[in-house]
Amino acid sequence: MSTLHDTDVLAVPGPKPSDRILSVTDLRIAFRGDPHDEPTVRDVSFDIASGQVLALVGESGSGKSLTAAALLGLLPPGAYLAGGSIRFRSGSGEAVDLAGLSEKRLNTFRGSGIGMVFQNPLSSLDPSFRVGSQLDEVLVRHRPRTRRAERRELAAQWLRRVGFDDPERVLNSYPHELSGGMRQRVVLALAGLAEPTLLVADEPTTALDTIVQRQVLDLLRDVASSTGASLLLITHDFDVVEHLADSVVVLRNGAVVEAGTRDEILSSPRDPYTKQLLAAVPRLGRRRTLPHWRGARSLAGGAVTQAVTETAAETSDPVTPVLKLENVTRSFTVGGWGTGTRRSEFVAVDDVSLEVRPGEIYGLIGASGSGKSTLARLMGGLLDVTSGSVHFQGEPLSGTDRDTFRAARPRLQYVFQDPVGSLNPAVRVGEQIARPLRRFGTVPDNSGVSDAVAEALELVGLPAAFADRYPHALSGGQAQRVCLARALALSPDLLILDEPTSALDVSTQAGVVDLVLDLRERLDLTCVFIGHGLGLVEWMCDRIGVMSRGRLVDTFPTEDLYDTDRAPEVHDLLRADLGSGKVLHTS
Repeated sequence: MSTLHDTDVLAVPGPKPSDRILSVTDLRIAFRGDPHDEPTVRDVSFDIASGQVLALVGESGSGKSLTAAALLGLLPPGAYLAGGSIRFRSGSGEAVDLAGLSEKRLNTFRGSGIGMVFQNPLSSLDPSFRVGSQLDEVLVRHRPRTRRAERRELAAQWLRRVGFDDPERVLNSYPHELSGGMRQRVVLALAGLAEPTLLVADEPTTALDTIVQRQVLDLLRDVASSTGASLLLITHDFDVVEHLADSVVVLRNGAVVEAGTRDEILSSPRDPYTKQLLAAVPRLGRRRTLPHWRGARSLAGGAVTQAVTETAAETSDPVTPVLKLENVTRSFTVGGWGTGTRRSEFVAVDDVSLEVRPGEIYGLIGASGSGKSTLARLMGGLLDVTSGSVHFQGEPLSGTDRDTFRAARPRLQYVFQDPVGSLNPAVRVGEQIARPLRRFGTVPDNSGVSDAVAEALELVGLPAAFADRYPHALSGGQAQRVCLARALALSPDLLILDEPTSALDVSTQAGVVDLVLDLRERLDLTCVFIGHGLGLVEWMCDRIGVMSRGRLVDTFPTEDLYDTDRAPEVHDLLRADLGSGKVLHTS
């Protein structure tokens, strides 16, 4: 591994001492059990100037979130500062080393000195209190002399500032009544209310669709500029870096490997690790630049669809789709007795018809709340349709009896967005793969289960020894591979992948994507891939369906993505995608 030397640091122009609001020097963070000379985070140094946006970039486990947490004494249990200094200059001009402060003293810098925006907005908000109460709590702390009515109006103003047209409705809502993008806007308002000197945003757009992601990033920049705050951005996404950052520090295995301005890092990276991260970014248009992409099945280039069409023409027999939806609608009842709102019907999926052909990867994309995940659950019978029909391998799946549905279940499998949440934390990996094999009787006798588990793990590139691990001992990418192994152990005909890479860093995502494409080839799988990044969907899929407000507004072969006659929603997605600009070329 290459490391950043002193001469390299001097080559990167930093802010003048008088402009620095944060100066991190030789920061070392260790966990109990770390070797004395090899802490988890070691000798990390960087400066942030007034008004600057600095991005800490790296894979999962690189130490970027630990570094951010150390700024305000928010390290997880078992972690501690093993050395270094964190010099912070507040808005009043007071300069202090945060590394040496007590919990009580640190509290005086939390919020108004350094504000935090965390990755998961739902965990940042108290589910038992309305949004208005939580905003008011911040104002009471930082503006104790403000009257209640004034605090209410100030909270409403901030909600308008972060993009809410109806702030009163949001103030009266509980967090679970808001979408992911709406919750993240509320968290931005919470952070902005205290008017911090430095705003730290830890993966603030993970798992958000491209439209909401861009809105949140623009709002984050607006909040920082309107309050005069500097911004420390923690991310693994170079699209986010390109959109927002002024300077970049790249971390690997707890150490800095490269630092520089945004343009330097993006256009002329020096370290092989940085080049590797940049190469893993799924960029729009990149698929079309590859040689012979239209005919290369290994690049998801549409040859499967072409082969199916040619076979049908030769035999004059129509090919039975693996999955067929006809006029599928799903509505939910919301409100009613005990909720404080009137009972009404909400249509999540509205009159959708589509076919998934043998051997293809069919992509579904749309903004948050468009209905794509609900549609995915209808495809496999996890939800019942309100009207319409679902056919799997030519047989009705919706409205069938329990025995018929059970017979179809092993041939239709899911891989979900959150790999860790999809696994039982108290059960070893091998047993979690073995249980569906026993349940559906796909292994002749119990003695063959361990061999089947080992084969499934080998199929996804994991050693058989992983069968003895618990989920907490897996990285995000390993956990997602285990979920794939569990699904593939049943030899399904259709695999439905619901945003399976959205919570993974770019290099881990690339590994999972390559694995899925390889497995499609080796096992002749048919897949439905639900994604929120248009570049990734373009890279993987043979055809794309676009959802908006519960309806399927467009379906087309992937090579027709850029046609001018695409639905307006497609053009909106193309404009919003952070990777739709220049394609990065790294040597």
